[in-house]
Amino acid sequence: MGSSEIRRKLDELHIDFEGVTGSSFNHFYCPFLFRDEDVDICQGHIVNSDFPNSSRRWTVQRADVDHFFGAFFESDFVSIQYREGVTPDKVLLSKELSKKYPPQILVNGKPVDHFFARGTVPPHFSELLIQGSDKQVRLGLKIHPTELLVSPDMKWEIEINKDVRLAAMVSLLKAAHLTLFDMIGYRYVFSAGGYFLGYTVLGDFFLKNAGSNKANVLRNADGHFRQFVHMVRPVFPAAPDIHGSVVDRVVYLCKSEDSHPWAFVVFVRTSQSLHAILCPVFEEPEGIARFLKFLENGDEHIEAFPCEYRKDQWLVSRESLTLTWTKTGILYP
Repeated sequence: MGSSEIRRKLDELHIDFEGVTGSSFNHFYCPFLFRDEDVDICQGHIVNSDFPNSSRRWTVQRADVDHFFGAFFESDFVSIQYREGVTPDKVLLSKELSKKYPPQILVNGKPVDHFFARGTVPPHFSELLIQGSDKQVRLGLKIHPTELLVSPDMKWEIEINKDVRLAAMVSLLKAAHLTLFDMIGYRYVFSAGGYFLGYTVLGDFFLKNAGSNKANVLRNADGHFRQFVHMVRPVFPAAPDIHGSVVDRVVYLCKSEDSHPWAFVVFVRTSQSLHAILCPVFEEPEGIARFLKFLENGDEHIEAFPCEYRKDQWLVSRESLTLTWTKTGILYP
């Protein structure tokens, strides 16, 4: 996509912004920072483009915001696409997979540091040869050779762990916000729910952490996003007929017992996985209270009405569904 496509999309957003606010922006009004500043913009994919077989829809984004979430969260989240067929031997034979899934070698239950050996392994370290079907890799183990000869019954293990739950949560919140921005435009952005998800949840975190290193960003993210953990859930099984709200233009509208809307359920598909994101509808005090209470309580059931957004209007089903929204064992206890 060239600059002409970005310009065309920016012109569309400009018209939409004027229709909603009655005024214009000079550069680009960011749906995360609620600012119009002269900064670099880019083509921001709503679902990270590194996920195969996912939507390629995009919108204009501030480059600094897009790169921040891409580098610190989406890059780790994308690694789940490799989970099928990832085995210890494949990881040890591939430097690329080793970066995505850092392996841990254990000898008698104790971790031993290792490295890919390019030349001669120092005499105080040990060498391990990993043989694959079409290649072999030499590893240096940071353990003295004499320690490996102590017992013939040594237990060798390779452990692979990759926790992408926090990265997935933040990435999906961003994708859901951009989905609604793509569907509804600035009318959604300037709603109270759009401000909550766009700025309170995501934009403010960017402003407080931009320029920091990844370790600090992730440490701060753990505390900041903990309060929003119940906004994101995986969908099992991943219904093949749901391609994601950005494609289908379908969301679920959640209503309270007195029919007050309080949330949208937005669907995001990443390769073969499907995710549901609970996005706030803050039109009335009852809806605000219901949403915030749901984030804190143990209620795991939601009454929702499928609805389709077509030609700037909502087509809401009269039949509701009861959704099970598990609140344990997903990200935090």
